[in-house]
Amino acid sequence: MITLGDGRTTMRSTTTRTRQAAALGCALLAVTAAAACTSSKPAGDGTISGAQSAPPSAATASASPTPSLPAGAPEVVLPADLKVTVAFPATGEADKDAVAQSLTYALRAFNGALAKGDLQDPAFKYAYDGMARPYMANMIDQLVKRNQTVTGETRYYAPTITIQDATHAAFTYCEDQSKGYAKDKSSGKVLTSTPSVRDYTEWNLGLEKSAQGVWRVTQTLGEKGSTRCQNA
Repeated sequence: MITLGDGRTTMRSTTTRTRQAAALGCALLAVTAAAACTSSKPAGDGTISGAQSAPPSAATASASPTPSLPAGAPEVVLPADLKVTVAFPATGEADKDAVAQSLTYALRAFNGALAKGDLQDPAFKYAYDGMARPYMANMIDQLVKRNQTVTGETRYYAPTITIQDATHAAFTYCEDQSKGYAKDKSSGKVLTSTPSVRDYTEWNLGLEKSAQGVWRVTQTLGEKGSTRCQNA
C-alpha cells in the first residue's frame, strides 16, 4: 500500500495501524472483521513500506495475465512494470466463484486506475460502487497529488467468501505489498523502505449484485500489520 499524508491506507500502505472503511453493514455481518506495506519513515514522504530495492528487471517485467472479463466489463490495462497476482482458487461453487472472478477484476481495475492516476477509469468505475468508489478514488487522488505511480508486484491471496443472500456477499482476503513500490513520475525514481509485517493487510469487502447481475465492491475494511496474512 502507499502511505498517504493523512495516515490513511491505500491498497498499498500506511504508517499507522488502521482500520479503514465505512461500516460494512449486512454484507459483512457473518464475517469476523479482519484492497494499493508500512513504512518506518514519516507519513507523507511518499515511501512504500515493504520495499527493499526495486528489482533490476522491474522496468521490463511482463504484464499480468488477463483473466476472463465479466460480461460487458471494460478491459483492464496494466503497465508492463506492474504485476498484479490474484490467487483465488476455484471453490467449485458457482456463486462463490462468480464473486471471486468479479473481485479479481476489481483488484486489477483498481491497480490499473492507480497506475494511470485516473479516477474516471471505466474499469474502475465499473467494478466499484456505493461507499467503496469514493473511498478508493480518494486513494488514487492522493497518489496523483504526489505525482507518483506504482510499480513492482501486488499479491492477493487466502480468500474466504460468504454468500449472504442473492445480492450480497462478503469477501475476506490478504494483500502482500512486500514487493510493491511507489515511483516518482518525473524522475522515474522508485521509492523504497524496509520490509516488515506491516506490508501485509487483511481486507474485508462487501459486494452487491446489481440489477444487471454484476457483482460490484460497495464496502471496504482493511487492517494492516496482519501476522495471519504474513504467515498465510
